[in-house]
Amino acid sequence: MKKHLLISDLDGTLLNGKQNISIENKTSIQQFIKDGGLFTIATGRVEDSVGPYVQELGVTLPVILYNGAVIYDYQNQQRIYEQKITNFTPLFKQLQAFSESEYIGINYYQNKKAYVPDYNELIKAHQKKDRIQVREIDAAFDTSYVTKVLLISDAPVALKKCEKLVLNSGVSCDMIYSEKNYLEILPKHVSKGNAVKELLKHLNRTDLHTICVGDHENDLAMLQTADTAYVVENAIDLLKQQNFRETVHHEHHALQSIIEDISHSVDLK
Repeated sequence: MKKHLLISDLDGTLLNGKQNISIENKTSIQQFIKDGGLFTIATGRVEDSVGPYVQELGVTLPVILYNGAVIYDYQNQQRIYEQKITNFTPLFKQLQAFSESEYIGINYYQNKKAYVPDYNELIKAHQKKDRIQVREIDAAFDTSYVTKVLLISDAPVALKKCEKLVLNSGVSCDMIYSEKNYLEILPKHVSKGNAVKELLKHLNRTDLHTICVGDHENDLAMLQTADTAYVVENAIDLLKQQNFRETVHHEHHALQSIIEDISHSVDLK
């Protein structure tokens, strides 16, 4: 397994519905690493949210965070790669105005912190799910740049309005859905796929066979970058329509199933 690099999404893939790693997945991943395989995570989550899972699994490789805007080395507690949305102030002002007329949750991420204009029920639910701390916008927040923005709404029409607002803002950035009610604003050209390429550069390994697994739109670029790509049974149709392998539902220990494929010498080309 020494030439396999396995990269997994978190929500809807590695984690179960209770936001935990099953003992089956945990045991399989730890054995995979013990046998010489390389394992890491690629997620839209942030440092504090992912840290406990990294510690639980014993992950030593850098981890892809913020949907590819950051690669974080937990061993040395430092970012080894980072992209930002710059000249952000005009869009910030527009989003603030929008949030006053629409019921929406907004998280602005900057310097490892999450800032919110309104601590509403959408934010509370996200905070509980991702196990993060948020703070209301204060003087420490610099409106000129962010690592990413997360927009939350149970109303698709509200997020479509946000898409239009962002496109018309003139700010250089990209957008992606990480869940059906999560629209993320990312730095231009940022994706999990490009972050995988940056991680490979950092590892300076040309012999690695990359195996990636995910469930949602924000995983597509990563899956397209992989040598072998898996989608979980619960993945969105967009991913299932691609020429990717399909594994079991995330509630049925998908990582265990993939590692069994590797262990049993399934053709991964």
